[in-house]
Amino acid sequence: MGSALHGSARPIIITSAAGLGAAEQGQPASENHFNPDSANPRKASELAAETLIKQGVNVSIVRLPQVHNTDKQGLITPLIALAQAKGVSAYVGEGQHRWAAVHISDAARLFVLALEAKTPGSRYHAVAEEGIPLKSIAEAIGRGMKIPVQPVDAEQAAAHFGWLAPFVSHDMSASSALTRQLLAWQPTGPRLLSDLQQINYAAGSGEHG
Repeated sequence: MGSALHGSARPIIITSAAGLGAAEQGQPASENHFNPDSANPRKASELAAETLIKQGVNVSIVRLPQVHNTDKQGLITPLIALAQAKGVSAYVGEGQHRWAAVHISDAARLFVLALEAKTPGSRYHAVAEEGIPLKSIAEAIGRGMKIPVQPVDAEQAAAHFGWLAPFVSHDMSASSALTRQLLAWQPTGPRLLSDLQQINYAAGSGEHG
């Protein structure tokens, strides 16, 4: 796709993950940092973007956290399915790892603003909430499903969460301070926990309450 834009000022936006902006565990990811050594396979998108930028292509990057509405909530959607299957809504340790989030309507507006800005090499964070503790997310799921909420030791995380274990065992908070400054973007959509309250869990996480 990028090769078709060589010699043109036409912009292209590459989508990535907010976690790739984390300089160290427990610190919110920032727009001006990129970890090329991350285990996250989505880094391939940003590496490709950097190659295109060096070739003079007008590339900007929008990083996403957990994008939510009442139909889907990013990685929280499979967490809900797991809680339903196991009959318990769990979190790791004290549940203080945080996940950043954004309502889908706010994310959509940011993509439009980034496209209009046409600023080569810019990285933007579509982050409305810097970090919601996983314990709070588990409690919201537990209330909705009327099932127990309980911690899982770090040593048992893989057995309980399966492929989700690496995600629930890490802080994935992120800042959007620079993005808000550069694009005058102000999120106005519902908060993550609010959307989790509106789900009709009896009909499945893909149904409105």
